[in-house]
Amino acid sequence: MWSTYVAVVVAVVAYADGHSIGAPVSACKDMIPMHGVSAQNTPAPYVITTSSENIKAGTPMEVVISGKQANDTIKGLLLQARQGNNIVGTFNVAPNDPFAQLLDCGTPGNAVTHKKHDASLDKQTVAFTWTPPADLNGEIKFRATIAYNGGVFWVGVESAPVKVIK
Repeated sequence: MWSTYVAVVVAVVAYADGHSIGAPVSACKDMIPMHGVSAQNTPAPYVITTSSENIKAGTPMEVVISGKQANDTIKGLLLQARQGNNIVGTFNVAPNDPFAQLLDCGTPGNAVTHKKHDASLDKQTVAFTWTPPADLNGEIKFRATIAYNGGVFWVGVESAPVKVIK
């Protein structure tokens, strides 16, 4: 009995750690990671803020994800800008960023995910630059899946709306 329990725990941990190199493309639409466990159904201890509530199309802006408390660190994430269910715009991440990398969810650079990293590089705050398309007009929200660890994560964390004006 004990060996069966240990085998199940090892299998779940291995599966949950399977995407430690970042979110898979298969998570782009529903933003649900393949961790083998359900998302948390409590309010997320993270907030997404933006450098502006209004922005001109084609103009970059900063997007920040922060834990509400110092110990609310981020081990993994998937971040997108959405107009309704459409993923819009592109992010800029430095190629040598030790934590984050771009993900192609249909268009190169339209999402950000984590890289495999040592736990010492888990972040309490991360910031990215996002640029809306030059022809975008209307309201968008930033939406994220944020993982505290492989077994504790929140799906669908949203920012306040941002108005993009053409």
